[in-house]
Amino acid sequence: MLLLCCVSLTLHGQTTAKHTVHPATCSLSPADAALARNALESYNKGDLEQAKPQLIKLAQTYLCQTELQAAAGMALADSGDNAGALPFLDRAYVRNRSDTAIAFNLGVAAMKSGNTKRAEEIFSDLVRRAPAKPDYHLALAAVQMQREEFAAAVASFEKANTALRAGGSSASLDMKIDWATAVLKSGQPGKAKELLATVPESLKSAPAQEILAESEEKAGNYAEAVKHFQLAAQLDPSESMIFGFGNEMLQHWSFGSAIDIFKYGVSKYPSSELLQMGLGIAYFGNHSYDLAAQPFQAVLKRSPQNVTAAELLGRSCEVASSASVAGCDTLQAFADAHPENAMASLYAASSILHQATDTRDTARAELLLQHSLKADPRLADAWYELGVLQQSRNQWDESAASLEHAVQQRPAFPEAHYRLSRAYARLGKGDKAQAEIALQQKYAQQSKDDNNRRMQEVITFLTAKN
Repeated sequence: MLLLCCVSLTLHGQTTAKHTVHPATCSLSPADAALARNALESYNKGDLEQAKPQLIKLAQTYLCQTELQAAAGMALADSGDNAGALPFLDRAYVRNRSDTAIAFNLGVAAMKSGNTKRAEEIFSDLVRRAPAKPDYHLALAAVQMQREEFAAAVASFEKANTALRAGGSSASLDMKIDWATAVLKSGQPGKAKELLATVPESLKSAPAQEILAESEEKAGNYAEAVKHFQLAAQLDPSESMIFGFGNEMLQHWSFGSAIDIFKYGVSKYPSSELLQMGLGIAYFGNHSYDLAAQPFQAVLKRSPQNVTAAELLGRSCEVASSASVAGCDTLQAFADAHPENAMASLYAASSILHQATDTRDTARAELLLQHSLKADPRLADAWYELGVLQQSRNQWDESAASLEHAVQQRPAFPEAHYRLSRAYARLGKGDKAQAEIALQQKYAQQSKDDNNRRMQEVITFLTAKN
């Protein structure tokens, strides 16, 4: 999982904040002129609490005072209100387009408030006006990264690097990480690796190691990718970094290693739903379905509306070897709370039917299956489970009808064909029974392939959600 490192930008307030008010530009009263001087002095001293309300009030009163507009905008931006800063900075920019400090601050505020198109326009203009300033290229690269214009961002980083070298400086590690990220996102893993592999500091940088891992993985060098992910997790044992390492193991079906990584992560971050989900999927992939149910249940208990956890818990309970798996009972509460979720009702019913014959509540299971089919009449698995339940009650006519629905919705359903053959045999329909056995044998291998595909879906499910 790639972590995008954006260029760190701060508002440059010193140029405009130190300007004095020019009453001739816009007539201030003597009292307001004194207030303006005091407010600007407070701002320059870093006293935002004192300066901000005064600057805003004065700027709203004297719209033609460029310095007050700029100072009020920067005071708002400094306090985190970039959206509120925009109108003030915009007015200052319109009145004095030649002031690059005002333009830069406006671009930063626009970018931070989500107006990336405006920010890109402003930074592009600054780059045209002063191509030798690396900060302008870096600001443009940052907004291009936000807009996912990665090829353009690569070009901006290259120009920033050229400008730095011309001024006798070199790119910092943070800049190279951002640059390599843009290169990687633009589809050039080899070039991204080159940018960082020769930088000694990257050996001690978790973000750099993670990008190197992503670069190696995209180039097909999986063993090298694992080494970099492992080093990244050691350098920064954060939740996201541990997840990234564990997820790398999942992608290559190294489930045993993934289990160890996610178990460590859960022990370090016991409230992390992300790591709990990773652990559950690792157990699932390792065919330890009984163990897989427990972390999925833990997530569902903390987040009762988590449909993903409910579905994966259901899949685990459906194929668990034990008749009673801790956590599967949670599915029933989830199904009751979400009657519109056909899969939740199906899995809840399956968990009941998986219990020992003398303890399972078949009436409850049947009701859940009916709820599932009401929500989705095309759900082949629900028809199949209902048919199997009916066979356990010797309801062969009803079972045949249910299983016919199952194979109608999913022709390549070997288990349903087998059960349907049993129903036909009991009903004295020998020819039909033989035909169903032939279909069961025909689709058996395809079912194995489908199970492998479902396993890959389960693994990629977690990655796609995070």
